[in-house]
Amino acid sequence: MIVLLHGSDRLGIDERVRAHRLEHDPSGINTTTFDQAATQLGDLRAAALAPGFFGTSRVVVARDLLTERSAAGAGRRARAAERDEVLALLAEIPPSTILIVVEESVSSADSGAIRGRVPAIDVTKLDVPRGRELIEWVSARAEQYGVTIPTEPASRLLEALFPGAWRAVSRRDDVPPDLYRLDNELAKLSCAARDGIVTAAVVDELVPGVESSNIWGLTDAIAAGDAGAAVKETERALATGAPPEVLIGQLVSQFETLAALTAGAGVGMSAVATETGLTEARLQQAARSARRFPISRLRRGLTALREIDVATKRGEVEAEDALLGLVARLAADR
Repeated sequence: MIVLLHGSDRLGIDERVRAHRLEHDPSGINTTTFDQAATQLGDLRAAALAPGFFGTSRVVVARDLLTERSAAGAGRRARAAERDEVLALLAEIPPSTILIVVEESVSSADSGAIRGRVPAIDVTKLDVPRGRELIEWVSARAEQYGVTIPTEPASRLLEALFPGAWRAVSRRDDVPPDLYRLDNELAKLSCAARDGIVTAAVVDELVPGVESSNIWGLTDAIAAGDAGAAVKETERALATGAPPEVLIGQLVSQFETLAALTAGAGVGMSAVATETGLTEARLQQAARSARRFPISRLRRGLTALREIDVATKRGEVEAEDALLGLVARLAADR
C-alpha cells in the first residue's frame, strides 16, 4: 500500500501520517522514517522490502522522495534517470508495507507518471483552506477541544493571526495561514472559554494582535460612510479596554498606510513595501479599503487625525470624546 500526501496543510498531512501509523503499527516498532528520502533510496528500499516483526505490517514514511538530487544545471537525462529509479522503487513495494510519501507539492506530470507505474497508489492533496472554509475549519477544530466558537470571534482570531492572508490565496508571494499556530491558539482559548463558548472578548483578551486588527472594522465603517457603525466599532473597542489614545494612533497608522498605497498605485505593491517599510501583507489588507478612499479624502482625514493625536498628547482635549466625534466626522466626509 502506497499513500502520497502533498499540499500546504502541514498539520493535516502530519495528522494523516500519524493516523496511518497508529492504524498499522500502534507500537511503533515496525515504523521507519526517512527525511530527504531522495538521498537515501538504498536504505529506503531495504526498509520497505523487509518483513515486519511477527508477520505484521511495516510502515515507512518517506519525506521529499520526489525531490531532485541532481546538482543545479544537470541535464534532462540525469533527472529522468533519477525519476525512473524512484518509480521503480515504488513499483517494488510489497502489499505488506505501508509506504507514506510526503511532499510539499507534486506536479501533474509526476502524479501522472506515478499513477502509471503504481495504479493503486492513494494520492491526497491537502491545502490550507481560506475564507469561509477556514472559518468552518476553526469551528470544527474548536469542537475537538470541547468548545464552540461563533463566526465573529473566529474571524477576529484569523484577522489577528493572518491579516491579509486568511481570506483568499494571494496571486503572488502567497504564504498560507499556519494551522499549527492556529491550533495552538484554539487550544489556549478553549481553556478560557466561558460556558463552553469562545467569545470575541476572550479572543481580544488572549490573542496578541487582536487589538490592532480591531481597527480594520472601524476603518471599513469609515470607508463605507457609516457613521453609526464607526461609532459602534469605536465603543466596542473601548469597552474591551483599548485606550482611546492607542486607537487614535492606530487610525493615524491606518490612514498613512492607505495614503501610501493609493499614492503608489502605479508602481506595484512590492515597490510600495520597499519604499515605506510596510509589509506586503499589511498593504494587501489595506487594499480592501483603499479603493473606497479618494486621495483627497485620505489627506483630509489624515490631517484631522494628526491634529487630534497632538491635542490629546498635550492634554488639550479628552481622548475618548475626541475620538468618538472624530470617527463620526471621518465617516461623514464623503
